[in-house]
Amino acid sequence: MKNLLVIGAGGYGRNVKEIAAACGYEEVDFLDDGNPAAVGTTDQLERFQGMYERCVVAVGNPVVREALAARIQNPGTLVHPTAVVSPSAELGSGCVIEANAVVGCGAKVGAFSYVCAGAVVNHDATVGAYCQVDCNAVVASGTKVPAGTKVCSCTVWTEK
Repeated sequence: MKNLLVIGAGGYGRNVKEIAAACGYEEVDFLDDGNPAAVGTTDQLERFQGMYERCVVAVGNPVVREALAARIQNPGTLVHPTAVVSPSAELGSGCVIEANAVVGCGAKVGAFSYVCAGAVVNHDATVGAYCQVDCNAVVASGTKVPAGTKVCSCTVWTEK
């Protein structure tokens, strides 16, 4: 059975659970420090991760996400079936590419970054690790988003 452990059971975690189901995961459980429905807390990550095929961090704060990601031995990358990722694009480990997102040719998305619904990472753009390209945002071709940056919804990133 294909199973996934999601760290963070908030809004983003619930979204990741639905993406995982669309990707064929049959069992998705959460670790969360404040949700009683989770199977455990983040203090128990090392104990639980061996029970799951892959782990995904679903925490918005990039500093917290990086700290949790450093503890994961089996990161998973999720690409929603309606997303378009060029065969020449590179996705780092632990990335989540949401519904209707586009990652163009030669683009690079760093480890544990999110490309949210409807967002575009255009050709030859680079998104650093632990970033979030929010819904309907565009990272223009040939530009570079520094690690830990959030590109806000409906904006265009043009810094090179």
